[in-house]
Amino acid sequence: MADLAARAHRNFCNWSRWTGRLDPDSAILDESGIIAVAGSIDFPTSRAAVRSGRSIPAARWAEVVDEFFTTRGKTACVHTRIGADDDVAEQLLDRGFREWSTSPEMVCEQALEPRDPPPGITVRFADSPADISAFAELAAEAFSHLHLPHDAAVDAVDRPHAYLADNSAVALAELDGTPVAGAHVLLFAEDRSAYVAWVSCADAARGRGLGDTVTRAVTREAFRRGAALVTLEASPFGEHTYTRMGYREIYRYRMLLRI
Repeated sequence: MADLAARAHRNFCNWSRWTGRLDPDSAILDESGIIAVAGSIDFPTSRAAVRSGRSIPAARWAEVVDEFFTTRGKTACVHTRIGADDDVAEQLLDRGFREWSTSPEMVCEQALEPRDPPPGITVRFADSPADISAFAELAAEAFSHLHLPHDAAVDAVDRPHAYLADNSAVALAELDGTPVAGAHVLLFAEDRSAYVAWVSCADAARGRGLGDTVTRAVTREAFRRGAALVTLEASPFGEHTYTRMGYREIYRYRMLLRI
């Protein structure tokens, strides 16, 4: 289990590096067990950090991260593993961060069984910039329920050069030719792992099981391409869906914010 948790956390760290590099105006710190990204939008999800190693003490880690963000804006978000990073969390709380929420780290270690989409729904993989733009708008609508501003979501997702790259796949569920749900998976070939993110559904299409449909599609695609492990961080809206599909929780992240 310890090895699995380490692999899953490494996946999250790799995802954090990848997303940080999407914005050419981002400042990135990736050293001394710190991955910190200060994006061009001063909003916590665009200005995030995670502990990638233990080469410096928790107090010094928190000091460096705090300084990195305060010299570049107002907000910040740090993901800490409950049980593994409690020492860092304590230091950040002393510096004015506040706990916002927790989210489960969920893993899938084998390909999911295929399942037909709901009646009237077709599923395909994005293959054009227009598809990625449509996916970005779905993500913006869906993640507004988690208080993510529209522009922050679109800025993070509407990056065709990255989301259409060989190590990436976006599944779209369509109703009458219009995308109504989507999900993204990013593959890390060196670790034979993949990370699922931005599982989204239009409000008007909720209740059809489309979260399962698109997550199942990208999870199966990751295993088809050689992944041995697929991970994700679940929102309160998706946690039960992923559990029913075959994902399982192995630990939780505590999200600490400064706003």
